[in-house]
Amino acid sequence: MSNLARILIVDDERPITTLLTQTFEQDGHQVKTADNGIDCMNKMASFRPDVVIMDIMMPKLDGIDTTRLIRRNKNFGDSVIVALSAKADEETRKRMREAGANLFMRKPFVIAKLVARVNQILESRAETR
Repeated sequence: MSNLARILIVDDERPITTLLTQTFEQDGHQVKTADNGIDCMNKMASFRPDVVIMDIMMPKLDGIDTTRLIRRNKNFGDSVIVALSAKADEETRKRMREAGANLFMRKPFVIAKLVARVNQILESRAETR
């Protein structure tokens, strides 16, 4: 794939971060992980991800508030944010969209669909540059 990216995976569930890290690294992407929103914000400045895959329900700082913080920061507010959550009611989806998420996927998710959507986003961004 020619649109290699920096991907930050933010989730407090280790099996998910491990699976996503292995999957995206096999495609040649550079991947880092964070296990909560505070850890995510600390890594944003140094890593400058193209894509953030964000869980919503996390300790310390949830995905909705973390997404708001990312969008408010001019240095990395243009990162694509993909929300993942088992809590997929319409109110949660609405709050995440309003916070600035580009895409919402329900847990459990099909890994191939997530990868396809991320690759699609990366390709469309590459075409506009």
